[in-house]
Amino acid sequence: MYLPEWKSDADFSGAWDPITSNLDWCESNYVWSYYVAEWWNTWSNLAMILPSLYGMITMYRLGAEKQFFVSFLSLFCVGLGSWLFHMTLTYPMQLVDELSMLYSVSMLLYCAFEIRSDYHTVNWPLAIGLALLASGVSAIYVVIGHPVFHQLTYSFMVVVLVVRSIVTLREYPRFWRLFAVGLGIYLCGFAVWELDVHHCGQLREARSELPFSLMQGMLEMHAWWHILAGVGTYAHIVVMAATRSLVLKHDVTVDFLLGVFPVLRTKTHAV
Repeated sequence: MYLPEWKSDADFSGAWDPITSNLDWCESNYVWSYYVAEWWNTWSNLAMILPSLYGMITMYRLGAEKQFFVSFLSLFCVGLGSWLFHMTLTYPMQLVDELSMLYSVSMLLYCAFEIRSDYHTVNWPLAIGLALLASGVSAIYVVIGHPVFHQLTYSFMVVVLVVRSIVTLREYPRFWRLFAVGLGIYLCGFAVWELDVHHCGQLREARSELPFSLMQGMLEMHAWWHILAGVGTYAHIVVMAATRSLVLKHDVTVDFLLGVFPVLRTKTHAV
């Protein structure tokens, strides 16, 4: 078990006990519901689930290439897996959460490397290679069971994705600003994840001094990681889909619902 040293009497028993995951985050367990181990860390996954659902609907309506629909689907699976993990803190659901992250970033890597491919084609060697990579890493992780291996591998794949995307956007810079904003949001999420891991004692003390539960929830840093990572990843998929349309010389634009939520629109062609 890799349970952090900050677990304390603030945690309660609940429906899914005993805890079998080898990770347990800073949020106190079963405080708000007998059926939800980490309340804020669970509900915050809606920031991945809802935008990805909207993205899938948009891709379907536009008749987009399948890789972009699957990219949004993979983000949905990450959000759902994370929801189940934080709700139960069981090891099987932890694997659902963590392994779905590997397959999701593999799908995004496929889109990034296939930006210049022919319309509606599949690069089977790349697809099979990425699937084997994700499967191999998953198998190793299940055997060794150490979360740091998963975290380092996932981080490396994200770095490759960012570098590849930057190379592409230097040639097709129209959506560079949205990419930069999405990346910045994602990196902010990583920063608050680090805060949750390394400064939990201070965060718990600060939360205990706040008078209202909603205010206390604002200091749940792992929940903010879900929100920021979900929004940042959604923006990245929109950028890749829009850039793909530019490569194909389709007439595409990105609108912003309420001035902040990026939505892909096309005037004459499917993405």
